[in-house]
Order: sequence, then structure tokens, then C-alpha cells
Amino acid sequence: MIDKKGKKYIKTPTFYYISHFSNYIKPGSKRIHVNKFSENISVSAFKNPDKSVIIVLLNKSNKNVEYNLCYQQFVFHDNLDSHAIVTFVIS
Repeated sequence: MIDKKGKKYIKTPTFYYISHFSNYIKPGSKRIHVNKFSENISVSAFKNPDKSVIIVLLNKSNKNVEYNLCYQQFVFHDNLDSHAIVTFVIS
């Protein structure tokens, strides 16, 4: 965000959220289906043209959320801080 006089800018949380998508999800990617079992975490997943899979998790709650991420043979268990975003890259 830029102030009215254009002399300084502020990086809001949206800046960081969008950077997760723009840094990892490449042009020509296809969104892939996900199943989730929590209303507190938003999940998006994409397959890049190079066949890598990108999974983005966003904790929408004011509390830390413990979760399990399962994709094919990969299983990852962690804790996502409140309003945090994390991106997984599976090559």
C-alpha cells in the first residue's frame, strides 16, 4: 500500500499471502483437488508445468492450529501459527 503522497509504502499481510502464490505457482499451472477436515485452514494446491506440486495452507483463525498434510506417500505434521501462511513444494 502506498500513502496518498506516495513517499512511503506499507507491506500488509496480503502482500505476503500473494507472494506465496506468485513465487511458487508458475504460469500454466493447474489447480488440483484437495480434501480438508478443518474450517480453520484454507488449502489450495496446484500442479506446475514441471510436475511439481504446490500446496498452500492459510490459518484463518486467531489460534495456532495443529495439522497433518498428506499427499501420496508424503505425510507432514506441524503447527500453523494464527493467521500464518505456509507453502509446500513437492518435486
